[in-house]
Amino acid sequence: MLENKDDNQEILNKVALFEEMIDKKSFTFFDVDDFEAIADYYLSVDFKQKAIKAIKIGLSQYPNDLALTLLKVDLLNSNQKFNESFNILKEIEHFFPNNIDVIIALGKLSSVLDFPLVAEDYIDKAFSLSIHDDNSKDILSEIAYEYLQMGLHQKAVLVMKEILYRDPNNETTLLEIGVAFHESNQLDESIQYFNGLIDENPYSYLSWFNLGTAYNVKEMWKDAMFAFDMCLVINEKFTAAHYGKASSYIQLKEYQNAIDTFNESFQFDHPHSFAYCSIGECYEKLGEFKKAIMFYEKSLEIDDSQSDAWIGIGVVRDLINEPLEAKKFINKALRLEPDNAEYWYIYAELLTKIGLKEEAEIAYKKVVELDPKNIDAWIDYSNFLFDNDTKNKAIDEVQRAINKNKDQQDLHLRLVAMQIAEGNLVEAKSNLVSLQNNAKISCEKLFEIYPEAKNIPEISIVIELYNNNKS
Repeated sequence: MLENKDDNQEILNKVALFEEMIDKKSFTFFDVDDFEAIADYYLSVDFKQKAIKAIKIGLSQYPNDLALTLLKVDLLNSNQKFNESFNILKEIEHFFPNNIDVIIALGKLSSVLDFPLVAEDYIDKAFSLSIHDDNSKDILSEIAYEYLQMGLHQKAVLVMKEILYRDPNNETTLLEIGVAFHESNQLDESIQYFNGLIDENPYSYLSWFNLGTAYNVKEMWKDAMFAFDMCLVINEKFTAAHYGKASSYIQLKEYQNAIDTFNESFQFDHPHSFAYCSIGECYEKLGEFKKAIMFYEKSLEIDDSQSDAWIGIGVVRDLINEPLEAKKFINKALRLEPDNAEYWYIYAELLTKIGLKEEAEIAYKKVVELDPKNIDAWIDYSNFLFDNDTKNKAIDEVQRAINKNKDQQDLHLRLVAMQIAEGNLVEAKSNLVSLQNNAKISCEKLFEIYPEAKNIPEISIVIELYNNNKS
């Protein structure tokens, strides 16, 4: 689009001439740039049908014009006519095989049409072409975005590095590359990269922030806090750094410091629901339950879909011996996040506590379905079944847990313990002998799980023989 006042008037004059031509069914000469400007104008005021007509007439006179063809493709895409768009682009690819706009458009459409490998090839080609174009900053951002959409985070990182090489102060890219490093699990590389950026520009608060975030993920809490502090020295109003620092304090169990850090952020930005919820959790850990509930409720006043606040109130209500009230709040959290295994685990333990056995069994079953690698949940579930006179079912569930977690010694030993307790000594001995062939298994731990096993000669002999052979 033309930008100054005279040019805008010229466009309006062209539009008026075009509409007069349509009304009178006459012919007026327009060059290809005129048709593009007229179509752009119609699109800017959301007159799509008129834009389509301008493009159609323009292409009838200039059938191989790239700009008009790409406008047509954009309009087809807006109407979800992706196959038609793709076919048009494939045709013009023959004429413009190295045009970045065409290649990117083909990449996007290939992704939409669920041809991920084809899409990746096109976007790869677009990146290769853009490397040799000094004016391709916007194109590079588009390429990075497409890689992110396709889940190709490592490639997105490479593109964003190129963007930052050309424009080190591009704040949008600085934020996005931190996320891309994380998603591609390149934490060591990200730490090295952001340290390099900081060496070149020590006052880049976003580089310090990304460095702190990477250290947090690496569980290097002290290093993370130093990086967040440096970020805040440069830009004290950057609340994300306050939140990152508070998160480090929480991991270090320095809950009062975390609370103070969240409160500092409120000087510069309105409190977020997440921040109030986190403060509530800190007070919960400190045993200040009234304050915990107060901040969980503040979180919900801002956003009543903050499920962690609902579950937090439920946990605190249980801690202050209000289990029936706790049940209501946990139910609310589960309605918001029905596939949250942690919530179901909390719920199962509460239901067991208040004697709702059938509901508790359903809840435990849900936990292990959602999170089959949660060994503690399997153990608690099987113990629950065993303690509630469904011993065979408990043994079956432990065997199911072992099938999903074959290397977990606690599950194998728990199976042996349950078989002993049920009097299935033949099976218990057989399993115990099998376990002794695994150097990682400590059969002495069986006595910790089920001390009564010491009093069963058949079992003691097996373990004693094993210990003698080891020595």
